[in-house]
Amino acid sequence: MLNRSTVNVLGCGLLLALLSACSSLPPSITVSTVPIEKPALILPKADQIVMKEIKWVVVTESNVEEVIADIKASGQPLAIFGLTGQGYENLAVNFSSIRKLVQQQQTIIAAYKDYYEKSNEALDSANKQIESTQDNIDSQQADQETSGSLLDKFNPFK
Repeated sequence: MLNRSTVNVLGCGLLLALLSACSSLPPSITVSTVPIEKPALILPKADQIVMKEIKWVVVTESNVEEVIADIKASGQPLAIFGLTGQGYENLAVNFSSIRKLVQQQQTIIAAYKDYYEKSNEALDSANKQIESTQDNIDSQQADQETSGSLLDKFNPFK
């Protein structure tokens, strides 16, 4: 068999190899993240509707001549637009439908605005968290680089 001194030398060599292998740290993995900025929703401002005054004249059999005389006296061309009772009701229902549609659109726009404001807040929060985590990683890597090897930590003569 092998000589005892040879076994001791091999054992010490193996021990030194293991200790020196443990003292070198493997290269650290660096994860680089870049915050993604979400594009802002830019909606044009809607114009305010300024309604002009409309004068309604109810023309019946009893006042038709009087209404025609008043229009001719004012110097305006004679034109009479008429609606039946059902036509007037349909006009009112149509305006009600338009009003309802405008209110729905306002609600949708408000929901979009709320969504984008909340998503921007969430993105800002996530970006701050990413930056904080990256700062922690950078400081830990700097600490590891300045601390030296494992054998240097246990060296009493340093």
